[in-house]
Amino acid sequence: MAGKREEQKRATRVHILDAAAGLLVDRGYSALSTLAVQRAAGVTRGALLHHFPTFAALVSELVAHLVARNEAAVHEVAAQLDNSSNPVMRALTALHESMTRPAAQAEFELWAAARTDPALAVALRDAERRAGRDLHRVIDTLFGPRIIDHPRYPAIRDLTVAILRGTALARPLHATGHSATTTVDQWAEAIDILITPPMQHQSDK
Repeated sequence: MAGKREEQKRATRVHILDAAAGLLVDRGYSALSTLAVQRAAGVTRGALLHHFPTFAALVSELVAHLVARNEAAVHEVAAQLDNSSNPVMRALTALHESMTRPAAQAEFELWAAARTDPALAVALRDAERRAGRDLHRVIDTLFGPRIIDHPRYPAIRDLTVAILRGTALARPLHATGHSATTTVDQWAEAIDILITPPMQHQSDK
């Protein structure tokens, strides 16, 4: 019986966090409050405060929740792609598509708000620091051993994250996904150049 209660409590907690993430995507950080989350989740005030006694506690947990959701999204997208395809394009496609999903968009909304909210900035930095190793592990798995063993790979990995996050953040400015597709294709070509030995480039000409 106790195990079932704990499972129900965890489910309620996740439900509240998902409702908070939905508010971020639909209405922005300015609309996020304990009352708004309570209404969106359809829970009682007592239930909300039991799990998240303060707004700061809610936001701190929400950041970690979004980070976990984003990692799950990468795996989900990657599982749908053809394993026989170019590993670089497969990795970039999975990462880019995961960054267009609601969890990533909600996290980007928090980043924007953190510019003028020092407490939120601290929570984000702590969560990103904790998630950094996990993110690298996910990206390493996507690229595969042939690429990650290359001496330039650490720079490629870091630039991949920066480029794709920037592309995803700029998404609302473009009417179509053509610009993002072009960026992904160009970065894939650049990675190919970076990991191909110079002598092979000469023979390809």
